Amino acid sequence: MAGDDSGTLYSVVLTLTPAHEARVRATMGAQAHAAFLHTVREADPALAEVLHAPDLPMRPFTVSPLHGVGRARDGMAHLSPGRDYWLRFTILYPPIFERFMARFLHSDGRPAIRLGRARLLIREILATPESHPWAGYTTWGHLAAQAQPTDTIVLEFVSPTAFSFGTKPWGRKVIVLPEPDLVFGSLVKTWNALAPAPLQIVWKSLKEYVEEHVVIKRLEGLETKMHQFRKAPQVGFIGRVTYGLMADDDFARAQLNALADFAFYAGVGMKRAMGMGQARRVAV
Repeated sequence: MAGDDSGTLYSVVLTLTPAHEARVRATMGAQAHAAFLHTVREADPALAEVLHAPDLPMRPFTVSPLHGVGRARDGMAHLSPGRDYWLRFTILYPPIFERFMARFLHSDGRPAIRLGRARLLIREILATPESHPWAGYTTWGHLAAQAQPTDTIVLEFVSPTAFSFGTKPWGRKVIVLPEPDLVFGSLVKTWNALAPAPLQIVWKSLKEYVEEHVVIKRLEGLETKMHQFRKAPQVGFIGRVTYGLMADDDFARAQLNALADFAFYAGVGMKRAMGMGQARRVAV
């Protein structure tokens, strides 16, 4: 699904108002995922089927939890028409963005999305950095060209983040630590699956740098948090992590800085299309 060097990546924030009182699952990851695919399906059923395919190697979008829900009780949250909420989608393949936006631009009446049993009216669709802290856009070429070889990277993980290593005889092996090789390895995997061929990153050599020379210098507010799914909850970590890029290698440092900026659009770790792994770089 890779485009040219100028292919655009998008982060879109929907501000929402419930049409009626409703009780919904607190994290809403699966429901938000379904809402995203439903929106695409209304504009392009064939594309939605591709995105929904269980064997799709890399899903070129992420979905956030529903923000603004407040404290949940028994895993459920109350939505009120008197309050505002927001939901974020990132899209790493331009045709998806075109279909997604087309659904709303050509909508009859006020556009809405459905999360479980709740119908939420869309007040605004925000897609520029000035409009919302979690909205924006960039290109693959810009991410690569603007990256500076700084020696410090701070990443903020705002929804539970974890790394899956498959199913063992005793169950699924999941690691919930922000280890540098896991974080940047996840970002490289997504980058190389979707970025233009000229911008591919050779992970083998970069991994050697990460394993030998990237350290965790500071942890702020790091804790584990459960992300609710219908069948079972999934644990992950949230918080801020400061990584030190200790060896003086401008090429490796620039690549890692590009990946840190990419985290805003790609997310980190497992189940990023269902609300987990939302992350962004924080200015030092």
